[in-house]
Amino acid sequence: MKSTPLNNWPLYASAVALPLLVWLTERISISRNHGYLVYALDDAYIHMSIAKNLSHFGIWGVTRYGFTPASSSLLWTLLLSLAFSLVGMHQIVPLLLNLVFSLLVLVAVDAILSWYKAKTVARFITLLAVILLVPLPSLILSGMEQTLQTLLTILAVFLAARLVSGESPSSARRDAGGLLLLAPLVTAIRFEGMFLIAAICALLLLRRRWLYTLAFAVCGFLPVLINGAVSVSKGWFLFPTSVLLKASLPNFRSPVDLIVSLLDPIYVTLHESMHVLVLLVAVLLIYIVASGKGSRPSESRQIIGAILILMGVAHLEFVGAGPLYRYDAYWCALAILFLALQFPVVAPELPSLLSLSTWTAPRNLAYATLALLLFFPLARKGGRLLWYLPQCTNNVFEQQYQMGLFVHRYYQNSTVALNDIGAVNFLADIHCLDLWGLANVEVAAAKRNHTYQVGDIDRLSKQTGARIAIIYDNWFVGGVPPAWIRIGRWTILNNVLLGGDTVSFYAVDPS
Repeated sequence: MKSTPLNNWPLYASAVALPLLVWLTERISISRNHGYLVYALDDAYIHMSIAKNLSHFGIWGVTRYGFTPASSSLLWTLLLSLAFSLVGMHQIVPLLLNLVFSLLVLVAVDAILSWYKAKTVARFITLLAVILLVPLPSLILSGMEQTLQTLLTILAVFLAARLVSGESPSSARRDAGGLLLLAPLVTAIRFEGMFLIAAICALLLLRRRWLYTLAFAVCGFLPVLINGAVSVSKGWFLFPTSVLLKASLPNFRSPVDLIVSLLDPIYVTLHESMHVLVLLVAVLLIYIVASGKGSRPSESRQIIGAILILMGVAHLEFVGAGPLYRYDAYWCALAILFLALQFPVVAPELPSLLSLSTWTAPRNLAYATLALLLFFPLARKGGRLLWYLPQCTNNVFEQQYQMGLFVHRYYQNSTVALNDIGAVNFLADIHCLDLWGLANVEVAAAKRNHTYQVGDIDRLSKQTGARIAIIYDNWFVGGVPPAWIRIGRWTILNNVLLGGDTVSFYAVDPS
């Protein structure tokens, strides 16, 4: 079917709806934050801090005084640094980049649906689902890299599926080249991209494309290896500290520890992110039903499903849930796309199901029940995120942002001990003692070895000459050094996702 403006109305409508929804949400947010543009996560300011120091001083670190591999998104930090160099250090840069990449996600999803000759109504429903159920506005206002991760993942999976299936011989050469270009970007945007690289490599090996698989794997893992080599040469670890301290890694101390370490992350993730399990089950069921209706495993739609299943299992095991559900956004968007692509295959009679007179049929009631079970967890997640998003930005504004303004005013160029390092380091020029370990190699090593104690905090604070500490008391179960004097507390109301309602201010040096 020839593309016309009339046929493209789903894309145009969604491309208008998304900026309007973002504008409305951001307007509410700014009104609550006294006119300040504030992102919903302190982590966004970690990237911005590194980008600031990279663009101004050539230092990859949260401060300009040393290398600190605290970012798990190499590409996003580089993009922010480039933007800061070109247009200045404006806090709106992450928002604008995220809005552009979100619109490109809609373009990519619509283009893929059109390639499979999806109906216009189905395209519109899918685009709205991506906007509202992922949801894209929460990713945009989080100030992080997930919109670009979603875009790159969707493009890479589609090209891989089309290449492996051989359904488009005329574009096979372009698909192969494009996939090699996307491979390093997928891992550079987030290290979870390694799951996608491994899944695609497995499918390529099944087609016995040995040399291309090797080239693809090298391209995909190259950013990880380069970053690791640089990091190790500077006395850090192979992976960024944000990956090592947050990821669910297997424990090989004993067989029991190994089993527990493998099962516990899945239990926690399912408890906190039930929508991932529901989507994974839905993808698996649709894959099986489509196979029963004649869809071969070598077809591109089924290849997308296979990649989704492999990535979903890896996500449950190693990644887990994150604030604003940002870690699973790329996977959920791809799952929504897969379900939209396969519904015409598994339910070709779908248009007739919309008639009220057919709802009494047992089969149709089963369809409706399954749809509700699938829709409810996603709708609950998307609705809650959109509803609480302005309050999330307000939490950051009232806590971490105020910490940054306070330190900038009174402790500029001093050494400050922190456990939330983003906004403070972006807004102020300080020497940072990160007591949580993202920007301190000794703390990170001690936490990985489970030997981090109050004595380490005391020793490091004296070595670095820290003047004050601003921390969550509940994050330090062993307490703080006895010589520290708590001089005040700052408590916020209506906390949605911050690590605590109250931060404590300590005089590290009693004098």
